[in-house]
Amino acid sequence: MAALALPGLAGCATVEEAPRGEAAYAVVPPPPAVGMDYRIAPDDVLRISVYHEPDLSLEDAQVSATGMIRMPLIGDVSIGGLTSGEAADVIAGRLGDRYLVSPQVTLFVKKAVGRRITLDGEVREPGLYPFDGRLTLSQAVALGKGPTRLAGLSQIVVVRRMDGQRQAAMFDLGAIRKGEAPDPEILPGDQVIVGLSRAKAILGGALIAVPVLAAGFIALDGGN
Repeated sequence: MAALALPGLAGCATVEEAPRGEAAYAVVPPPPAVGMDYRIAPDDVLRISVYHEPDLSLEDAQVSATGMIRMPLIGDVSIGGLTSGEAADVIAGRLGDRYLVSPQVTLFVKKAVGRRITLDGEVREPGLYPFDGRLTLSQAVALGKGPTRLAGLSQIVVVRRMDGQRQAAMFDLGAIRKGEAPDPEILPGDQVIVGLSRAKAILGGALIAVPVLAAGFIALDGGN
């Protein structure tokens, strides 16, 4: 059983005590004005264009499980975890080493398989959902055709892996829909569970600790 990291607190908390309000938004904030660049993941499908070199360009290039892409002339290139711009620079560098003078390469992610969330609990169609661009909590719930008729909208649990450990925070979708609370940004890999009772069942009723109150999330005991 995990120990509490904050002085003045004793024992363990349960998922009902996941931080809410300002504490929850501290780590799952509303979308920022400028989104983060997407990083290429295995199975993503890319369009790679080499200026004035159609024979070296690829229309539907799939990233391998090891984060590699196979290019004409230069063979396998490791681009997993890079942004589109970084990957284009790596490919241009490889082409420029031996084959082309100042090659110009552009790369576009046509299908971002790596951008997926798990949607569970009291929604009409739970499952694993890919998405492009940025995604808010209300949009994430809409991916599953919306909540069920008896869903607990004031108790939406978001589980996120941070520093190698699963952590959770709770949000009020009803308040978000009314414009009374910000709509937090959901990131690839997040698990969104609608309804506290379903969250407790899915998470196995695990006890949770509070490592840092200001962080917004509570850590799920065991970190699995």
